[in-house]
Amino acid sequence: MKKILLLFSICLIPMLGYAQTDENGKERVYIDYFSRPGTISNILAEALRNKVIEGIQKMDRVELIDVDSNEALKTEAKRRQEASAMGDAVCRSEVMTTLGAQFLIQGNITSMQGVKKTDSKGKTYYQGSVSYTLKIVDPSNGTLKGTQTFTHEGLTGNIGDTPDEAIIKTLDYVVISMDDFVDEYFKMKGTIVQIESTKKDKAQTVYIDLGTKRGVQKGQKFIVYIEMDIAGELSLKEVGRLNVKEVLSGTRSLCTVSKGGEEIMKASKEEKKLIILSRKNTFLGGLGL
Repeated sequence: MKKILLLFSICLIPMLGYAQTDENGKERVYIDYFSRPGTISNILAEALRNKVIEGIQKMDRVELIDVDSNEALKTEAKRRQEASAMGDAVCRSEVMTTLGAQFLIQGNITSMQGVKKTDSKGKTYYQGSVSYTLKIVDPSNGTLKGTQTFTHEGLTGNIGDTPDEAIIKTLDYVVISMDDFVDEYFKMKGTIVQIESTKKDKAQTVYIDLGTKRGVQKGQKFIVYIEMDIAGELSLKEVGRLNVKEVLSGTRSLCTVSKGGEEIMKASKEEKKLIILSRKNTFLGGLGL
């Protein structure tokens, strides 16, 4: 994750490709069953997995499909649990590819526990601690797109009267964590289609070709790039930033220009293609930076 963040912090970056399959341009992503130690109950493991699904679905960024909804994949999962033969993994990848899956999310739960605590009055309670890792894999060739580890404890570990209650309450943070996860690995890519208003040769508001079909929401942040030919290869140069002011339709949103109004205006006059790429809504981003 840090490497990816570093990549986007520099001025020039290579051209990025974004495969899209459904009519809305969303990537088709399957989410697998999660592996876990034998000490973690299936009920708690499924509760965590369901929270991951809930958080990703809330972003409305990808076409998320649960492997549990497909009989062929369910059968294959049971076979994998009974035998770890290489043929099983190959068969599963073939099924995924046939179904049109671009990516598969795999999860590995490291720990789920309620840590025993005692308050100032001597009363016993438990604080949740949950740790797990998500991997994004291309099922056609096994290539790893990304991996991220999550730990919810301390300030993000809720309390309960029993270990299980503390764990279940802590899982609420899983939903929130999926915002950054989706923003990091399933970015939205589009273009500025028209400058709506200007002031002193600076673009103030613009229209982009992304809307509800791609999961754009009010407040979403974008980085603006122009294409540049460097030594015969196309790269992207950052020229500005946008904040979504209003989502107008499935394929249109109105954005305010928070940075680079002059550069965006200049590029538009020169009829350069203005490419936009979604970015995370960080604290500074919430201030319009």
